[in-house]
Amino acid sequence: MQNRFGLKDAILLAGVIIAIVLAFLGMIQKDMLKKDLETLRSTMAEQARLVARLNARLESGGVPTSSGARATPASDDSWARPGVTITRPKRYEAPPELVDRPDFAEGGTFTEIFEGKPPKITPFTYTDVYGQRVIDDGVCEMLGAFDPDNLEMRGWLAEAWQYDPNGLWLRVKIDDRAVFSDGKPVTSEDVRFTYHDFIFNTEIECERFRSTLNVVKKVVPISEKVVEFEFVEARFNNLDEALRFAIIPAHFYKQFTPQQINKSTGLLMGSGAWRLERLDPEDQWSPGEPIELVRNEEYWGRRPALDRLRYISIDDNIARLTAYENGLGDMLRASPEQYHAKLEDPGFVENHHVLTWNNMRSSYALIALNCGNRKGKPTPFVDKRVRRAMAMILDLDRINRDFYEGLGSPCTGPFNPRGPQSNPNIKPLPYNLDEAKRLFSEAGWIDRDGDGVIENERGDRFTFEFYYSTGSTLAAKVGAYLRDQCAKVGIICDLQVRDWAIGESIRKARDYDAFAFAWSWTKPESDPVQLWHSRYIANQGDNFVQWNSPQADKLIEAGQKELDPAKRAKIWHELHQLIHEEQPCLFILNLPWIRFIDKRFANARPCATGIEKREMYVPVPSSAPSAATR
Repeated sequence: MQNRFGLKDAILLAGVIIAIVLAFLGMIQKDMLKKDLETLRSTMAEQARLVARLNARLESGGVPTSSGARATPASDDSWARPGVTITRPKRYEAPPELVDRPDFAEGGTFTEIFEGKPPKITPFTYTDVYGQRVIDDGVCEMLGAFDPDNLEMRGWLAEAWQYDPNGLWLRVKIDDRAVFSDGKPVTSEDVRFTYHDFIFNTEIECERFRSTLNVVKKVVPISEKVVEFEFVEARFNNLDEALRFAIIPAHFYKQFTPQQINKSTGLLMGSGAWRLERLDPEDQWSPGEPIELVRNEEYWGRRPALDRLRYISIDDNIARLTAYENGLGDMLRASPEQYHAKLEDPGFVENHHVLTWNNMRSSYALIALNCGNRKGKPTPFVDKRVRRAMAMILDLDRINRDFYEGLGSPCTGPFNPRGPQSNPNIKPLPYNLDEAKRLFSEAGWIDRDGDGVIENERGDRFTFEFYYSTGSTLAAKVGAYLRDQCAKVGIICDLQVRDWAIGESIRKARDYDAFAFAWSWTKPESDPVQLWHSRYIANQGDNFVQWNSPQADKLIEAGQKELDPAKRAKIWHELHQLIHEEQPCLFILNLPWIRFIDKRFANARPCATGIEKREMYVPVPSSAPSAATR
């Protein structure tokens, strides 16, 4: 029997094929409809988020302009006390004219290499300059800030303020546009919370900030965007202290107990131009990890150009420079030796800024002496004659010349030598081994058994531990020099090297004899109470040298209350003289900033406040079209 494929079969086959094709097309269409629906839902969700942000911005007083900043609402003085002058300062932000440069562009990551590992970056509980840099670089904002060029007070979160002519109160109008990185507005309650519920909560470990802000009696919200400070008494720095502390969001931090905050390492939220990329209370940033800040898309002011700020830590000096030259970092604090070597390298200078300058945040190197007890026993440095003798075995000119390439200057005390507090008549104690030996002998330290080591009347040998942190070449060199100089006068100096974070815990516990340290100035005129008043020996305050001088306490308190700058300067000069005579620390060198910065970043300029990352950008290549303004 022969099978034939006839017309009927062809029609049937065609129908089957058509049915299969239609079914396939139906499946595709269904899949496409499903994807379209998902896209629509996603778009609607994003629009809902945008509407929510817009509502939040409208509620906070403005919407973004083409520059990325919100339009400033019309001035309204109804918030102010009648009859008192209103100060409307220039706002502190990235210069608007940057966007008019033909090579201006947004984007880019700026990586700074730290010498030490910050133990934490939670506001007010951080303990070192590295934590401060991360927070102040743009995550948190203050009510006011110093101008980068002339150090005049500018507005930041504050739109305007009134300061009592008698110095007893300050009323601040918060900018209506200001919001935190989650879009919620910055209010007067956040200011009150930051001060009363956080900084002055004695269960939270932020004694160093309580020591400087104790002049504020209370902070009172007047309205949602108006807050008033009441001061304990009139002091020279009331305005600075009230305006210059970071404001943190109450709605975020109030969810944590004081114990959780103390244990935290990375609870960091603010209203600044950048935010912490990963803010997870259950999985916080940990010491040693890179710190990643990303652009805050909710930022209410003029956006800086850089998308990201990144911080990494390398404690070895050579490894740090190698990492920088290999492109792992964009800014490095260089050693004096590296500065001079690279300054003579044309290829390096062609591609990198090689900078050294003095600024408000410069520092001074010192050897802190424990002037009190260590584990219940007095250290050898309780006696001021011993401390003066220690100062006289050090040749500061040699230290500057041989260990710092001549870039520093001999230090005589804790005040900025270019500011009004420093007494210009004070000179370093002379390098004089014979006079040092006489002072040691006068204090009872004599070589009683002829073994070459001096002992006290009880027969205790003069031996002490001197520790310094990893990553500091100057401290290592000064340590070796100190050990050799001590041997010349019969003292055993035991050198100890500690990680930066470990050193911080040692200082807090007062568990040391002497250590190398550097302290940075943060203001044109600083309040010395934090470091030198006996009140802050206890509770892990910053008087870690445990220097207890009733005369110094009186001078500090008198200087705080003196509002006349010329009279106040005389008081600070007297305090400087007393510190010089007592030598609670061995003051070594005033240190300028030394920085290498990759030239691929434009507008990286030295400022009176340091380096302003808000002004920096990565320019477009000259062959590329001009970047559009924001």
